[in-house]
Amino acid sequence: MEVLLGAWREALRADRAGVELVRIRAELQHDFYDHITAVLRGIESTSRLLRDLYDLFPIYRSRVPMIVYYLDITLPSIEKTIKLMMAYIDNEAFPARTQWTLMVERLGDQGGMSLPTRFVMYVDLLVQLVRLLSRSPLYDPTTLELLRLRNLRLRQLQGLPAPPASTVPHHAPMQPTEADLERRHWAEKIFDDQPHSATSLRHRRESMCFGPPMVDEMLGIIPGSTVLFKLFSQQCLNDHVVVAEFESFKSNLVAEMVLFHCAFAALKSRCPLTVNVTPEDVCLQGEKKLFQGKIIDDGFEHVLTVLQDFKCGGIRLHAAVRSGELRKCPVWTAFITYQSESSKWLNRRSRHRICLRDIHPYVFCQKYKKRHQMKKTGEFELYFVVEDAADAFQDIFTEDSNSAGEG
Repeated sequence: MEVLLGAWREALRADRAGVELVRIRAELQHDFYDHITAVLRGIESTSRLLRDLYDLFPIYRSRVPMIVYYLDITLPSIEKTIKLMMAYIDNEAFPARTQWTLMVERLGDQGGMSLPTRFVMYVDLLVQLVRLLSRSPLYDPTTLELLRLRNLRLRQLQGLPAPPASTVPHHAPMQPTEADLERRHWAEKIFDDQPHSATSLRHRRESMCFGPPMVDEMLGIIPGSTVLFKLFSQQCLNDHVVVAEFESFKSNLVAEMVLFHCAFAALKSRCPLTVNVTPEDVCLQGEKKLFQGKIIDDGFEHVLTVLQDFKCGGIRLHAAVRSGELRKCPVWTAFITYQSESSKWLNRRSRHRICLRDIHPYVFCQKYKKRHQMKKTGEFELYFVVEDAADAFQDIFTEDSNSAGEG
């Protein structure tokens, strides 16, 4: 859609205006510093949110029509505002002070709205669109409606024609149905619930960047960011390097980091643009293998591995694709909690079947349905291809339980 490309174009336009405002602020030094900073902050926030929307479009493709109507309202207004700003602040015939004062005089009080206030309105609307698109519980339809009316009023004052009528109802249900939640992609569901493991990190070391040195400006990192992922790959250039930049990653749970790694590995393995997947991409470092065996899982043949973290001692079950192009691609993982110490946690049903209680698999495959492995009693069934594998799996947890009881 043209309006989607328009979001990216306006983000680039906002970036250019931001560069000019930084130049003017530096030349004027303390004069107008606070006022210029307020406008600059609005410009930068507008650009960031437009890029966020553009990045979210392919993820929430089915929901994009819900926000097209709003983008048709606000993008022309943003475009005209920034173009008028650039006519003054990018005019080399005037000194910096004249550029700024002329822009403020001509644009500073349009419709009783100062320039910083205008960008606050743009930002507030874009925030609501991001929330609407991504199904955020913070989405507020009342706020969005008020911002829509304010934007329409500003468009009239700017002399812009009325936007096209909405072809799709531009409101979203406050509470999605159970069917809506179930239809979501697994990557949307994976962090819905807190991991059923609370193994805290024992250190508070700073995050590390592996790869060539890159300053924040080159990475496009907003100052003061709290959580940010920047992923870069040169697989297509036959340079098997994956550079990951984690800016202030403040999660204090090992389980959440495991889920992130598995989700990234699954997405990369299934991406049609991926040229090669290395063992380092799918195997998490810092874990030792306690068990590995073949299972029949929802009709598929998977490899089940029991892994234990070297530092914190946490144990998890990890099922992966056994063979083919997706070999070793994560299918699901489940964290073993204190409940495994109960004698009723593991139930040997037959030579090949073992059922586990109170287990919560986190699924990384759209085709896999964990409900097919769940019994009416709530137990999760593991079907081992080889009886010896079932014996070895049972021995791991039986020995642990006995050791705990003797201690």
